[in-house]
Amino acid sequence: MASLDILQSSNVWKYIGIEITSNEEGKKGVWLKNSENLRQLHGNIHGGIIATCVDAALAVAVNEAIGEDKNAVTVELKVNYLLPVVDSDLWAYADLVKAGRRLLTGTVEVFDNKKNIVAIGSGTFSLINR
Repeated sequence: MASLDILQSSNVWKYIGIEITSNEEGKKGVWLKNSENLRQLHGNIHGGIIATCVDAALAVAVNEAIGEDKNAVTVELKVNYLLPVVDSDLWAYADLVKAGRRLLTGTVEVFDNKKNIVAIGSGTFSLINR
């Protein structure tokens, strides 16, 4: 799907190392390999990096829903951090709660390699014509 290819080619995604993945049920989301460059002072993955995974997972769900003739941009994002992430990669999967004519709202769960939920988030995207 071309719209997901566009996401994958994003400079930010490439710089941080975010990749599109699928879970055991075939649901698409994002994967981020942990690295020293993504950690804050205390050794945990930085909260801003986790927030970026939430935003990226929502982008995957939104772009699957809107098709190739539209763009969508984030207009609101909220993250609750539940557990620190030290020695684990991250996986994030989003569900759209509402897909309206102009706004799409969804929720996200972020997991570590033990399948613990380390963060939850929600966000809203606005549609714009491409």
